[in-house]
Amino acid sequence: MPAFVGFIRRHCRRPTLVEALVLIAIVAILVALIVPGTQWAANGSIRLPVRVVVFDAARGEPISDAHVAIFYAPPLLDLESVETERGLYDSKNRVRDGNSSTTDVNGTAVIEYEFRTGANHERPEMHAHVRWAWVYVHADGYGGVVVPVRNESLPTKTLRDQKELLVPVGLMREN
Repeated sequence: MPAFVGFIRRHCRRPTLVEALVLIAIVAILVALIVPGTQWAANGSIRLPVRVVVFDAARGEPISDAHVAIFYAPPLLDLESVETERGLYDSKNRVRDGNSSTTDVNGTAVIEYEFRTGANHERPEMHAHVRWAWVYVHADGYGGVVVPVRNESLPTKTLRDQKELLVPVGLMREN
C-alpha cells in the first residue's frame, strides 16, 4: 500500500484553489440535478365577511327576509358530479352554526365566514379556497339556489385589501 501512495504523490499534483472550487461546483450541480426538489405545503384560514345581496332577477328589486347560508363543499367539476355527489350540496346538513342569516329590507345579509387557505411549492403565495364555499339562498315565493362564493381561489392579500366578498344572487318567482 505505501508504494501506491508514493506513486500517487509522485504523479498527481495537488489541485489549485480554483480547481478545487470548480470540482465542488460540479459535484453540487450533479447532486442538485439528481435529488428531487423539495415539496412543501402550508395551510391556515382567513375569516372575513361575505355580503350576499339577494334580488328579484326579473325586476331588480331587493328581496327581504330571504334565508341565506354558507357551507363548505368541494367545487363542481362537471354536471355528473351534481348527481353523484348531491348530498355534499345539501345545505340543510352542511351549514354550521353562525353561518346563516336573513336579508334585511335592502336584500343584504352579511355572514362572517372562515375560509381555508393554503400554499405549496407550485403556488407559494397564500390563497383562500373561496371556491369551496357555497351560498344557499331561498325566499318565500321564489325558488332556491346554491352558488359558489367564487369560481377560483383568491390570494389572501387580495381578500384582506377587499375586506369582504360580495355575492349577488338573483332569484326568480315561483309560478
